[in-house]
Amino acid sequence: MATVYASFRETPFFPESFQTTVGECPKNRDFPAHRRPILVRDEASWFAGQLLDLHEAPLAQTGAGQPTLRFSMLNGGARTVTVRVTEVKGGRLHLTAKWLPGSAVCADKQGCVVEKLLSPSEQARLEAAVAPFLAAPSYGCDGAVDAGVSVLEASQGDTYRIWHQRSRPTDDVRAAGHAFLQLAGWPLADELR
Repeated sequence: MATVYASFRETPFFPESFQTTVGECPKNRDFPAHRRPILVRDEASWFAGQLLDLHEAPLAQTGAGQPTLRFSMLNGGARTVTVRVTEVKGGRLHLTAKWLPGSAVCADKQGCVVEKLLSPSEQARLEAAVAPFLAAPSYGCDGAVDAGVSVLEASQGDTYRIWHQRSRPTDDVRAAGHAFLQLAGWPLADELR
């Protein structure tokens, strides 16, 4: 495991082209709509470091792997979480949710890691929550430097997309994040209502 984990430190988590490809960030409560590179170098480095701390692998490198969605709240502390769903045999979705290791918050009965196969109704709810993103191109949003970040990623075959917002996320990002966190059974989901 240590060898695989160490090799991820050397693997780019995000396509380098995202540093020069411009996306359209939608208006949120704090910032007007704006255009900017999808993911600037410092963001890519910080996001990758947070995902490595959660023992997550890059989705952009999966190639012909199973379709995967991942929602992450990256705060650089105890409220750093990720929820990943991957399509498994028969088209069902398997959920893996993680708190940042060592977090006092994850000491409840659920623990730091939740794994489960989504029921058909749970899967339908999640698919409805992410549908607006799957129809939109990737984007990144500016925000307060010390703010947490909500990140949604999608990977299917050779296609990888990312949508991320700092500060207060838009209603569609909050709805998607709420769905992911609620399916993990975490009360943190209520903060995204």
